[in-house]
Amino acid sequence: MIERKSYSEAYAVLLTLGDNYISKLPQDVFEFIKNKSAEGLMPIIDKSKGLSEQGLTQEGLAMVAMLRLKYLCESEEEKAEFLAYLKKNEQEIKEILMNTKSTRELLRLFKEN
Repeated sequence: MIERKSYSEAYAVLLTLGDNYISKLPQDVFEFIKNKSAEGLMPIIDKSKGLSEQGLTQEGLAMVAMLRLKYLCESEEEKAEFLAYLKKNEQEIKEILMNTKSTRELLRLFKEN
């Protein structure tokens, strides 16, 4: 089950990335993450450090990775490079990302977990 902390982490990352990235997400996906997050659980994201260095949960990192692959990569080449990175570092995350094909599935995955 995905905890509110993980949604809060993903939401904090999106806020740190800013409107240019947020606007690339379907509005219902962004609103879902926002509504599931809890203000008291939002970390402060340090832009000078990688996300893996900031003590985020595995679920929070997986959610950010899924959002990046599905909505933020701007080309198939960028998606391929990102998938290669994930394969190298996290086979489990890659499997989740590859099995989620639509916004509806993404929301279902979040709701089920």
